[in-house]
Amino acid sequence: MKEILYAPDIILINEGEIVNELILLKEGKLETFSTFCNYSSIENNGIFGAEIIVPGTKSFESIRVIENSRIVLIEKELSEKFLLSNSNLIIHLIKKYILKIIALNNKIYGAFKSNKENIVDKNLTKSELSKKYLKITRRKIFHHINDEQFQIYIKARKLFNSGKIKESLNEFKKVQYRRFDIYFQAEIEIWKYLCMILISPDKKYYLEKTLKEKYPFIRELFSFMVFESVVTNSPLTKPLITYLKSGYLIPSNTVLFYEGEEGDWAFMILTGNVRISKFNNNSEKLLAILSNEEVVGEIACFKDIQRTATVFTSTPLQLIIIEKNNLDELVLSNPGFGLKLLKNLIKRLDFERYFLSPLSFEEKLNFMIKKYGKNTLNKSQLKIEEIKELFRISDKKDNELIEYLFKSNIATLRADGTLKFL
Repeated sequence: MKEILYAPDIILINEGEIVNELILLKEGKLETFSTFCNYSSIENNGIFGAEIIVPGTKSFESIRVIENSRIVLIEKELSEKFLLSNSNLIIHLIKKYILKIIALNNKIYGAFKSNKENIVDKNLTKSELSKKYLKITRRKIFHHINDEQFQIYIKARKLFNSGKIKESLNEFKKVQYRRFDIYFQAEIEIWKYLCMILISPDKKYYLEKTLKEKYPFIRELFSFMVFESVVTNSPLTKPLITYLKSGYLIPSNTVLFYEGEEGDWAFMILTGNVRISKFNNNSEKLLAILSNEEVVGEIACFKDIQRTATVFTSTPLQLIIIEKNNLDELVLSNPGFGLKLLKNLIKRLDFERYFLSPLSFEEKLNFMIKKYGKNTLNKSQLKIEEIKELFRISDKKDNELIEYLFKSNIATLRADGTLKFL
């Protein structure tokens, strides 16, 4: 770690270069500009070059000194330790990279216009359109996170966290959880039984045994990890404290938010995956499938704009809720969580930069299969038109892509018309 005084017009780093040091501005003024993100700023404090914490990631911006500036350079080997010791800088960087993502999205999608709307739909809002066509397109009933049963669950969790165990148990008993998948049923029973044990400790062994016998997957659930720590009187780790405060399990086939809704919260996925889609005129456009440790909804949450797509679960989902007013608290109490969040924002930008670079069809295809993973793709049961949307393949007809996948021994077709990756 070294402190240096720089004169104006010195370029500290060029866009596209490997970052070797974190740059902490103590005094002075720096200009940043990114051709890739279409983003620029002039700053008189803060930290730069966080790409260093994701190995192999090149700088998204150039940084130029515009007045005499006192700067501390932090070596690569010390960068993560330094950030973990300075949580406020992690928060600063998270918000900065969100601004870069917004600028990039405006650059890529700013000129996008949807197809001509159905005359029947002209008086519907975006969220009403999404609700209508999600149901028509997916041909199944979807829950919504604001539905009564989920709100009772969330209320019960908040009562538990405030130490009102009896009141919490009464709320958990109201949840009609058998209407949902078995993972959500297990989630509710874990919290019910934990409340019962805290009220009557003599029931501990019987209730714990019942959970393990009834739900073979129980150890996958963060709530059960909390359960075991409490009943064995073991200290909670920081990730479990974060889950206890802000983590929830959401069943499959649940809408987290519709396109057009107001956004005041985001979330980080712990396990499971969600589909990001747009719906109109009886069709779904699949934009992405997001999974472990990816962040969803942060743009609408922190920039006071409407949701830009519909997000719904395709598997049971364990997540951490990030509310507009509790990001700072989450990161300050668990800097490791904040660092994960920051890394995933950087990876998202790096993915877009790589994908938008000149690549052959084969390179793009292999890159996207590696990004999503064959396991996630197979669980998602995607048809060829969805694969084309997800992989952003516009220069191949359906039959051409299928033929290529078959001949290259990359995928086969299931009986239901979905692709199975080999």
